[in-house]
Amino acid sequence: MIEETIIAGIIIYMGLRLFITQDSLERMPYLNVINFGVAAIITLKNPSPLGVVTSMIYFIMATVAANAIAFTINKIKEIEHGND
Repeated sequence: MIEETIIAGIIIYMGLRLFITQDSLERMPYLNVINFGVAAIITLKNPSPLGVVTSMIYFIMATVAANAIAFTINKIKEIEHGND
């Protein structure tokens, strides 16, 4: 119970930071934390085998999203440094 509360608090905090932050580069890591937090909540709330499978699929997709976020951050930095 306490684990879900802590993770939910982190997700809410990151959600607030996501909406407050103006820079798109700073928003991407917050979105990444939210994705992994949701995967953790799914695992903790559904300890059944189906819950584990669901969590694994969500975690894999969150990892793919994290890689896309890292790629996007890298490309934006390349574009910004290329214009200087």
